[in-house]
Amino acid sequence: MEIVSTMGTGSLGRELDLETFSSELEKHLGNHVDANFTNSMVTIRLKEDGPAYTVYRTGTFQIRGAKTEDHLAAAADRFRSVLSEIGVEVPEYEFRHATSVFMEDFDREVNLEALTIALGMEHTEYEPEQFPGVIYRPPEFEVTLLVFASGKAIIGGTSSRNEAASAIQHLEDELGVLDNI
Repeated sequence: MEIVSTMGTGSLGRELDLETFSSELEKHLGNHVDANFTNSMVTIRLKEDGPAYTVYRTGTFQIRGAKTEDHLAAAADRFRSVLSEIGVEVPEYEFRHATSVFMEDFDREVNLEALTIALGMEHTEYEPEQFPGVIYRPPEFEVTLLVFASGKAIIGGTSSRNEAASAIQHLEDELGVLDNI
């Protein structure tokens, strides 16, 4: 199982003027800032192909697209450093790892119709004309699994690698039961 992406959320403990904030970032970092304004938020990248930082007028922010938990922590540290470098006072900096997206490949094809029935209709959604996979919310775990006919599964809704691994083991056990039918 591998981590595909991580996301964290935080707060600066103050409101921001987003236009001034973006302008100061561009002055400080040059062309590396890719600002995208919508309503009361701005999404920026501090470096090309780096994580995306969505900053809200309220001072809350999200960091998305870090490849690992360590990369997410480094991205949060870099954000805090840049804020200091451009003179943004941060009275109460808070940040936490909120969720990760994991991927598993079972190295086999999966009959999605049979899987939906085996997992229980009350815990699954499968509408192939809407989405090409089974959406499975196992009652034992606080995760959502997207299972595809190719044998790949995406696990979201947790920051715990152990919980994701346990949910994958549960799904693998269910796939084993299907093999014996």
